[in-house]
Amino acid sequence: AGLVAFVCDGAILPRESGNSDLPMNVQQAVQFASPLSARMAFTLPNLGSITGMAIKKGITLIVGGGFHGKTTLLNALEVGVYNHIPGDGREFVVMDPNAVKIRAEDGRSIENVDISPFICNLPFGKDTVCFSTPDASGSTSQAANIMEALEVG
Repeated sequence: AGLVAFVCDGAILPRESGNSDLPMNVQQAVQFASPLSARMAFTLPNLGSITGMAIKKGITLIVGGGFHGKTTLLNALEVGVYNHIPGDGREFVVMDPNAVKIRAEDGRSIENVDISPFICNLPFGKDTVCFSTPDASGSTSQAANIMEALEVG
């Protein structure tokens, strides 16, 4: 189906606290609800039909306001390469083990990376085809991280 991840509707993604791997109390947590545009159904042999958000292969952006669950979703996807015990809340959060997480890293060093698919026309005519800097911005570091991940395969 060309998918890299799936998050089941009704999943409890938030954890009890920042230093706990236990699920948040179901009465306090907001259960995951997939957007209709990404909803897909699967029939499991021992459970029946489940629905949830299917993430297709390619670049996916997770956006939203503060306290809307972006980091919670990304954290759940990050550990989606592992099986979860019943009661974890993330039993049907699965991720392709070859997926990568990309983030901005202000201040990182970049050496000879082609970021031109994302950024061009930098001040002072700075080259983006063979971009180098000892102190990258968020956007240049993110572009470099994507290109480096693609290079690694």
